[in-house]
Amino acid sequence: MPVAHIESASRMRSLAALACMALVALSMLVPRAGAATAGAATSHAPPVAAKAPALPQELTPESIRDALSKMSDQEVRSLLIEQLDRAAKASAGASPADGMMAKAGMAGMMEVDAGTLRGRVRDMIAAAHALPETARYVVDRLDLGAGEGNGIAHLAGAFALMLVAGLVVEGLYGLALRGQRGRLAQTAGGTYFARAFGLGANLALDVGAIVVFAAGALGVYLTIRAIPELWRIVLIAALMAVVVVRGAALAARVLLGRSRDGARLLPLDDRTARRFRQYVLVLTVLFGVNIVVRSVLGAADIDPSTLDVMLFGAWTLGLVLTLGLLALVRRPIAALIRGTETRRASVRGALADFWPIIAIAYFAALYAASLHGMLMGRTGPLGIGLASVLVVVLVPIVDYALCSALGAFVATRAVEGAPRGPGWLATYEPIFRRAIHIITVVGGILILADWWDIRLFAYAQMGLGGDIASSVLGIGIVVLATYLAWQIATTAIDNRMRAEGTVSTDAPSSRLRTVLPILRATILVTIAVMATMSILAAMGVDILPLLAGASIVGVAIGFGSQTLVRDIVSGAFFLMDDAFRLGEYIEVGSAKGNVEKISVRSVFLRHQRGALYVVPYGQIHQLRNASRDWQVQILEFRLTYDTSMLQVKKILKKIGEELSADPDYAPDILAPLKSAGVTSAEDSAIVVRAKFTARPTGNSWVIRRVAYDKIIRAFRDAGIRFAHRQVTVNVSSAEDAAAIAAGGGAGAAAIAAEAERNAKAG
Repeated sequence: MPVAHIESASRMRSLAALACMALVALSMLVPRAGAATAGAATSHAPPVAAKAPALPQELTPESIRDALSKMSDQEVRSLLIEQLDRAAKASAGASPADGMMAKAGMAGMMEVDAGTLRGRVRDMIAAAHALPETARYVVDRLDLGAGEGNGIAHLAGAFALMLVAGLVVEGLYGLALRGQRGRLAQTAGGTYFARAFGLGANLALDVGAIVVFAAGALGVYLTIRAIPELWRIVLIAALMAVVVVRGAALAARVLLGRSRDGARLLPLDDRTARRFRQYVLVLTVLFGVNIVVRSVLGAADIDPSTLDVMLFGAWTLGLVLTLGLLALVRRPIAALIRGTETRRASVRGALADFWPIIAIAYFAALYAASLHGMLMGRTGPLGIGLASVLVVVLVPIVDYALCSALGAFVATRAVEGAPRGPGWLATYEPIFRRAIHIITVVGGILILADWWDIRLFAYAQMGLGGDIASSVLGIGIVVLATYLAWQIATTAIDNRMRAEGTVSTDAPSSRLRTVLPILRATILVTIAVMATMSILAAMGVDILPLLAGASIVGVAIGFGSQTLVRDIVSGAFFLMDDAFRLGEYIEVGSAKGNVEKISVRSVFLRHQRGALYVVPYGQIHQLRNASRDWQVQILEFRLTYDTSMLQVKKILKKIGEELSADPDYAPDILAPLKSAGVTSAEDSAIVVRAKFTARPTGNSWVIRRVAYDKIIRAFRDAGIRFAHRQVTVNVSSAEDAAAIAAGGGAGAAAIAAEAERNAKAG
């Protein structure tokens, strides 16, 4: 037989045994149910006299009529007597001091509250001393009608029967869904969305198991008849406590336990997570016990002071457990808050260092406020305070889950290669993450504000405080919208600039890289102006006069600063025409150089010798761009008249082939070096030109220098001589030569005689 069948048969036998035990216990319990009510009249009196029915906390005509309609005549009579006695005591005990307290304002109110607190404390001390007697009274009430005095045993048997029935039904539920559990286990190694679906489905099945367990237990509870009312209250309260404890254990396992892939929703180490799980279970068990005890004491008509004593003990024990947990996990939580931040002077560093003090102060204040509310007869903030802590814990979990889902979606789209998927999704993913952070934090703040009765939107409509709140809310919305708009714009521009490639000092920038910085500045100014106007409007400032004044100033500037307007308009058209780009070499009149910067009204040119020219667009009448598309480099040589031009062409062609074959120069050469022939003939030389076409980069000038060097060496090796400038004097005959020589000798004798006379005179 297969192992699965053996396990299934074993489970069915176990469930059948549990069902038999439940039937036997039910048959033993039901015959005694009638006897349980037989002795209902033999109850011991409670240690404190039974109180008259309590009025609703909020006294309105409707609530009073509703409460009276549910009371018997005896209860109405008891309530009336109690109210009349209280009024009589107040009238008899009235003194001039009471009137003084009423007129003392806040100090008098504090004294009255202090008197109420002292009276409640005295009642609780008396109730604490009467706890043994109260316990005996409750036990007697539970033993009511048991015959042999073992009613508590029968009550425990009934509760055990409910638990067994619930576990049997839950076991059948698990067997029915065993196949689904196995299929969900296969999603552990799948995609993020598959794992998330598996986790959610498993959580839903676990919650369903608890619901089925409670339904099975309630089914047995409904079949038990003729038992005391107090027993029913105890059974329901105990079942509620068990369901609460199991629900808390499930939540702790989901949040703090490891999944099949070793992950954990809360990024805690194993030791810290184990401590949190133990704390949650102990605190939940304490809460469940408190539910049962308070339900039993309330149903047994015990004095409310006794209930307050039990509640005070539960709160104190819970505070001690909480402070102990804070002491144990202060360092792991501090490391989690700090993250990768190492500076203690930062906000995260300070929060990591001081979070235990903040938490202790919060829980201590919550404990004191709840205790004060209990003593004053009001509802304390304990439930809201603990729920607020839960919200603070859940906000980063929700944020982490949404960000993980976003990252998984982006990765999935990138793998699938969906159109426009990897590009724009990956580009704007950081913005989406910031939006998720903002939404989750703002949502958590709104939930906490609603729970603590801080009506932000209601305050935005009330008086001066409402005006301030409305302004703050409007400014916050404007700032948030401005931030998101600027992030979207700058991310799009940065992404496009990255797509244009890195900036090279040798090559000019593209047209987009030239225009995008100006576009970024324009968008920044536009968003800043709009945000400023919106903030002023949110503060209640009438911006219509500002807009009108700005229009008038704009018109005045337009008429008075025609040069400025001309520069801006001319620059816009130059950029639209793509006349120049960053890094290109241009000439504007006497100014020349590489375009280093482009502003709204002028262009900055850096000369090769370091000088910076600032040229307004309005003064550019003619522009020469030497860095666009291609350029022709011209090389000139002065050779003697006896040079063979055929030999020169062969040498230039060979050098051109060498340069075109060189990998360092070939990418920039569009047309190889070749001879352009004789361009002119001078007195002592013929001028020969060579040319090549290259890309307009800095490398073209390197090619020019290399070509000159190669040509000079090749001409020298081939015996081709460069012509030098010289003056040729032609003599016609020998007599003319002798005359010239005689003239030259006479001139020399005259110069020597003049020098001798000067020497004698000096």
